[in-house]
Amino acid sequence: MSIYFAKNDPCYEWLHLVNSYNQYVGKSSVVLEIGASTPTRTSVLSEKCGKLYGVELMPERLPENFNNVQYLEGDWEKLSDTFESNYFDVVISNHVIEHVPDDQKAMEELYKTLKPNGVALFNTPNRKRLTRAVIEVFKGERKFPFWEHQREYIESDLVNLLKKSPFEKYKIFPVVFGLTGGPVHIYRKNAPGLFRKYAASWEIHLFK
Repeated sequence: MSIYFAKNDPCYEWLHLVNSYNQYVGKSSVVLEIGASTPTRTSVLSEKCGKLYGVELMPERLPENFNNVQYLEGDWEKLSDTFESNYFDVVISNHVIEHVPDDQKAMEELYKTLKPNGVALFNTPNRKRLTRAVIEVFKGERKFPFWEHQREYIESDLVNLLKKSPFEKYKIFPVVFGLTGGPVHIYRKNAPGLFRKYAASWEIHLFK
């Protein structure tokens, strides 16, 4: 069990995603980051690949290009309007899919722009994460859309989404189990089997 104060919180969900990315990326890989508005994180990804494109929906959040990184205004639901089919070796996205109005369309566009044998990685909050589940005992279930989130997913929601998508091969990992949010974070890095459904987030690996 690890304990972190918010000011020192290592954002383990992001670190887990990067560790997964490192398993698939190569020095010549062409990579797409969806929701690329944090250059310090993008630079970590770009060090491992040949070329990285960062797509951001809101033009006011677009950073400046640097090194092997090129930023473009774009929409996950319309990736094929911006990029050729079969273009990317790896696609990565950190907590974005829950903001996308049409997540089914997003999966279709992801499939189009991935090369054969390409890999897409993304993560998203678990709708029944432990903190949320405890709060809902007293306040009732959260209704969506909420804030910027169009929806959140339990594991069966993701399975249903992916079964309707062109992807035939995928893996879903539970990441972080414990109390997160507020001034103190107390959690295990991975959710033990019996508590999988209460993980803080899901990490999804898609294979074309």
